[in-house]
Amino acid sequence: MQVMLNDKLLQVSANSTVSQLLQQQQLKTEGLAVAINNIVITKRQWNEQQLQNNDSVCLFHIVTGG
Repeated sequence: MQVMLNDKLLQVSANSTVSQLLQQQQLKTEGLAVAINNIVITKRQWNEQQLQNNDSVCLFHIVTGG
């Protein structure tokens, strides 16, 4: 199945979770936020949240400072 990851089309296995996608892309998860179809997914949900065909996944790195 296909998903868009930050405007890049990717092929992923059916029933892939957010965690599996991040592992597949070898992304560090510290300070990372994920939104699927403009809905933020909490880190606790990453192992359970399955991706659907044509989902739009946006990744954001959270930056703190003053």
